[in-house]
Amino acid sequence: MVAKLSSVVLVASLCILALVSSVHCEDVLNVEGKVFCDTCRIRFVTRISEYIEGAEVKIACHNRSTHLLTASVEGRTDETGTYNIAVTGEHEEDICEVQLLNSPRTDCNALDGERSRARVLLTKNNGIVSNIRHANPLGFFKKEALPECPIVLRELGMAG
Repeated sequence: MVAKLSSVVLVASLCILALVSSVHCEDVLNVEGKVFCDTCRIRFVTRISEYIEGAEVKIACHNRSTHLLTASVEGRTDETGTYNIAVTGEHEEDICEVQLLNSPRTDCNALDGERSRARVLLTKNNGIVSNIRHANPLGFFKKEALPECPIVLRELGMAG
């Protein structure tokens, strides 16, 4: 009888701990993406694109109705040009974007208006089970296109 009672107490304690910890946990979604150097100045990644280490990016969320800022988190890319930024809270009613801030490369630091921002949905109420959200690649323009760009464009069927 004592063993049965202690088992019930143990199970009840575990249930209470699980409930308490779930109540105090904040929702966290991780936004992942890449930052590249657009070596051909064509606004998309090619086989000769270079990923940028140390690029600075920011995630900003604004409420759809009031346009007030609800979240702002900055991050930096690793040696593979990848950033992984944790954003807390539920942002179902917000418009969230990742935006480029700065490139450490002086030869590739011009912002591309079309590739300097990417929208991300930061809600758990969208059918995605994972806590990871992937953003489209963002790119800085290289000051001058590489000499091999015409070859790459021909390979892609974009130049005659």
